[in-house]
Amino acid sequence: MLSTAEGADESTRILYSSANGRGDYADVVKGLYDAMDSLKRNPTEFRSWREEDGMETFLGVLLDFAASETKARVRILQQLGTFKFRSVDGPDQKKAKIEAVFEETEDLDLTDVVRGQARKLAQIWVAKEDTLLDYIINRPAQIGRVLSERLNPTEPQPLQIIGHPFEEVHSSLLQPLADSKTVAWEQNSEIHILTSVRRVLENWDQDIEATGGCDQVTLLDALLLHEIVEVAMHESDPDMDPISAHITASTFERYLKNALLTVAVEDFFLEWPPLSTAELEERHAAELEAQLADVSAFLGEVDIPEDDEEGLDDLPMDTAVPVKKKKVKGGKVKRKVVKGKVVKKKAVKKKVIKKKREA
Repeated sequence: MLSTAEGADESTRILYSSANGRGDYADVVKGLYDAMDSLKRNPTEFRSWREEDGMETFLGVLLDFAASETKARVRILQQLGTFKFRSVDGPDQKKAKIEAVFEETEDLDLTDVVRGQARKLAQIWVAKEDTLLDYIINRPAQIGRVLSERLNPTEPQPLQIIGHPFEEVHSSLLQPLADSKTVAWEQNSEIHILTSVRRVLENWDQDIEATGGCDQVTLLDALLLHEIVEVAMHESDPDMDPISAHITASTFERYLKNALLTVAVEDFFLEWPPLSTAELEERHAAELEAQLADVSAFLGEVDIPEDDEEGLDDLPMDTAVPVKKKKVKGGKVKRKVVKGKVVKKKAVKKKVIKKKREA
């Protein structure tokens, strides 16, 4: 999906490169570094965060993005953490405790359900020690330290942000991105982003009713930090399952902005992808062709007589020959036509009646 979209985009450009510290996003990256350095030093100023909050957020993300089968969820838990059953627990007891974590209860509010499930998960599972997920759940200051080091201009590992305007790309090639709600992705220490999403995220930041999470970061910051977490995870473990990295990064994203970024991205895809110029021309041509077809169909149904005289043969015609009128002394001559012959009427003299007026 990504390779198809990237291959069709000739407008790609570098928004930031750590090699020279330049690009349209240079100030954004500097802001990310400052924010993570601040998180490292003063985590309580970002958000009040307990281990219970971290576990509840992680489980919510797991339920949102992992497959619904219990085996798929357990596989992710095994990759990101360690189960800690009691020594007396047999296979059946372990299975029952795991199933209890994902048991659905319809009588309670969803928030209460996830909170109860998170307590059950915390009793049998912990994130692997000194991993990014461990830091996010238990020690946010440490995730700030790791990310600020990765964003440091002196870091030898390269980092680039690649912008994809996708100008004049057929929307059919971009629809898979819209269907999967993909606005950014990481690959080989590169962060790729749809450039048009920035305007939508900034509009959401300006909406006073859409505030949420940490005020120190914007929605664009949260999106880029999400991708930087995935970059760091794949650099430390190249075999990391992409869905596990995504769940870890999404947990940190929700630490920063709750679910607000997810809602803003859904809003972005209400009007994306746009139609290319070629598509607009195709649509206009199709509409014109449809209109011409409607006109042709209409004309085919209406019988319009041809402009000739053959159709007039059966019409009744007046065969009388007009006769020139002659003046008659003292009156007028009137004529009438009877069966094609002209018959004279008697002449009628005009009488002039003089009236005398009395003086």
